[in-house]
Amino acid sequence: MLSKKIFLVFSLILLIGFASAQNYGIWSHNIEINIDADGFAQISEKFHLFFPTEADKLDFREQSNILGTNGIKWQEFNSAFVPTIGSSNIVSPKIAYNESDDSYLEITYSLSEPLMSKGKETALIEEYSIKAVYLNNLYRSGIWVIPDNTRLSIELPAGAEIKDNIEPQAEIITIGSKKLIFWEGYKSGNQLQVKYVIWKKINPIVDLNEFSYFLFRTSEGAIVILAILVVVGFIVWKRKAFASKIEKFVENNTKFEEN
Repeated sequence: MLSKKIFLVFSLILLIGFASAQNYGIWSHNIEINIDADGFAQISEKFHLFFPTEADKLDFREQSNILGTNGIKWQEFNSAFVPTIGSSNIVSPKIAYNESDDSYLEITYSLSEPLMSKGKETALIEEYSIKAVYLNNLYRSGIWVIPDNTRLSIELPAGAEIKDNIEPQAEIITIGSKKLIFWEGYKSGNQLQVKYVIWKKINPIVDLNEFSYFLFRTSEGAIVILAILVVVGFIVWKRKAFASKIEKFVENNTKFEEN
């Protein structure tokens, strides 16, 4: 009987210790997606934390030292600490705990494939749209959901122009030549849609370096230069005759009215 009581007391101590180690909350989750010109994404997720007491903050700090940068251990510690975007195509994930007045756990990573799918392409523009399947962690019971206390933002590449409506309805901010799309939870919609176009850079019709090489370093270029010199020389030689003909033409085609 005594051994059973000792066992119960020991179990209670373990439970209390485990509970104290979990004594924190996530008050905000920020997901920031930065898109480059080719549709690839760099992603940062910040889980902003609050602690009831300084002792709780100290406990979390010690736990973070134990877990280090091992994403799997962090996920086992709290299933919320997992990347939201992508799945098997996540590349170079890094995780770190930052402690200050605003303490947060940050996960940064990229994807092995573009987050944006290239669509219609012409000589002037390229169209892109988001691959919604990479955000399946936000798909719940048939709708797309940005949960409470969650902020999801997508920074489009410089010069991108948004096409069609954003779904779910989002806020759009213009910063210089870039546009920032963001949702503040709770937001939901039947579809997830982001489309935009990028105007292509138009290359000069004539490459000056190639043109210079052609004129001065090839036999064909020498012939062109010679032809130009002959034409210019002929014009200079006949300039008086040309001037005389122009004067006569003006004189013959000008009428003077007498008052």
